[in-house]
Amino acid sequence: MNTKYEIVVGLEIHCELKTETKAFCRCKNQFGASINTNVCPVCMGLPGALPTINKTCVEYTIKSGLAFGSTINSQAIFERKNYFYPDLSKSYQISQLEKPICVGGKVRYKLNGEEKFTRLNNIHMEEDAGKSIHDLKNNKSYVDFNRCGVPLIEIVTEPDIRSSEEAVATLSAIKETLTAIGVSDCKMQEGSLRCDVNLSIREKGSQKFGTRTEMKNLNSFKAVARAIEYEANRQIKMIENGETIHQITLKWDDATGTNEALRSKEASNDYRYFPDPDLVPIEIEDSYIAKIKSTMPELPFDRKNRYEKELGLSEHDVGILTGSQTVINFFEDCLKIKNEPKIVANWVMTDLMKKLKENLEEDAPITISPQNFVDLINMFQNKEITINNARELLDRVWETNESVVALAEKLGLKQVNDEDFVKTAVLDVIAKNPQAVSDFKSGNERALTFFMGQVMKQTKGKANPQIVNKFLLEELKK
Repeated sequence: MNTKYEIVVGLEIHCELKTETKAFCRCKNQFGASINTNVCPVCMGLPGALPTINKTCVEYTIKSGLAFGSTINSQAIFERKNYFYPDLSKSYQISQLEKPICVGGKVRYKLNGEEKFTRLNNIHMEEDAGKSIHDLKNNKSYVDFNRCGVPLIEIVTEPDIRSSEEAVATLSAIKETLTAIGVSDCKMQEGSLRCDVNLSIREKGSQKFGTRTEMKNLNSFKAVARAIEYEANRQIKMIENGETIHQITLKWDDATGTNEALRSKEASNDYRYFPDPDLVPIEIEDSYIAKIKSTMPELPFDRKNRYEKELGLSEHDVGILTGSQTVINFFEDCLKIKNEPKIVANWVMTDLMKKLKENLEEDAPITISPQNFVDLINMFQNKEITINNARELLDRVWETNESVVALAEKLGLKQVNDEDFVKTAVLDVIAKNPQAVSDFKSGNERALTFFMGQVMKQTKGKANPQIVNKFLLEELKK
């Protein structure tokens, strides 16, 4: 990007709340249900149907605000955001504008070793719209109203972001935090975390904002980064060519890596917000906020700092370990049994995470117990099993979670450290392979690898490789 300019980015992040029912009715809040089965007169906006506020949604919104250090308003109001679209059956969305539940706050994160933050404007609660399904082959469009009324929080940042890396780091920190406090699963592939990017360009040093565009359809961190880079370069090119940038909404096409104009960008006045006459204002007492605050877990940013400062882990390792709440919980449980953070972390980051990656489902369950995993580490540390046998045991117990200690005995995988046993095997192999002995003495070091393989074969992989190597060198150099 041209270094004469800087980008100015603000994010609007929609997160579906992980509640049993929808925001203003009793319909199930369920992903993947049959089309138009989780609907009722309220979420369809039929005449005479009255909404009722889901208290858990309010609690989760407050919890999110507390996680980011927002001020919780003592009174919040729901308003109608009016617009026409096929997937919005009642032609308005219940949202918040003038008095949202949460105001201010900041998202803390680390980027290249430096602590940074992005300020928040507000966090407000609203309902989702339905989903349009386009059949291009038959030139038809359908609407699934199951998503109508699904509870959302919208997190609106200030325009503090100056690079695609900062945008992704901010979004990642939000995802980690909301997952950690249990208010959302933040599965981007299911649409429970969606991000819109507002971007403008200005000359470095200028305090004046340029004309911004809004980009939608960003369904991955990679898409967010690519879209920002593309749009920034597009706007800079227009400025350099003396062209006018218009305030428009763009749709990102991940396949082509380009933006497509959807419509002119709306302002809040275009939506004709007004208080919803069917919903009374929410009065939020300090005691209720304190009660919610008492249930808050350790936040990801604080946990990462603790892992680095108290456990002595590197920033790189901490980033890997804290990428999944499932892995975090497992790692913490293992540390309660074996307080050797670096050793446990290494096994979790390599062998355990390799098993998880074999399962394509995000945040797949860990099927080995922490105790069993620690037993596996201890057996390797005590030289009772080789690394290959440890991995074989992990593969086997992943399905059954039977005791690794008992299974190692049952399968004969325990390593033999008896020096007399190993030396006997070494002498036997050397006696049977005089040509290989001659090759070794002639300087062919690969012969040592041959002998190692033969001894391990004769002992069925049970001999301690270090002891085997020691005796081989002793005998071959005689």
